[in-house]
Amino acid sequence: MHKAFYASGLLYHLKTQQILLHQQNKKNNVLSTWSMMRGQGQKKEDAQKTFQRIIYKLLRVKVNPKHIHPVYDYFHETLQATHYVLYAEVGSIKNFHSSKKGTLSWFTFKQATKLPFRDQTRQDLVVSERVIKAQARSKESEHNLYNVQP
Repeated sequence: MHKAFYASGLLYHLKTQQILLHQQNKKNNVLSTWSMMRGQGQKKEDAQKTFQRIIYKLLRVKVNPKHIHPVYDYFHETLQATHYVLYAEVGSIKNFHSSKKGTLSWFTFKQATKLPFRDQTRQDLVVSERVIKAQARSKESEHNLYNVQP
């Protein structure tokens, strides 16, 4: 039996330290709060495969699995399912146009704090920022460790 789960996440551009967020259209083209890209897992998918599918469906961008990183997971009370949060590092920023599916825009984490979010999404972003910055520090210290000059 397939156990229901959800995956959400964002694209992260290391050089500019920007994240891609989504704002869906509601009825009558009224915009909703900002969110991460998200969707429900399907049979025989894990969270990473679900995230890849969501990104491809929404953006028509194929994300290399080695660039997808977990942030954390938790039981989402409203959805009554496990919710996995991930991010994918991308090498370039592509501008996306508004469509029937909504608006996609790049923001720094600081800019994102001023956007309207649901409380849980705001929490997911705070944790994502901490994880991304911790991983960047880890990579930097690893790089420095192996490139020490005598």
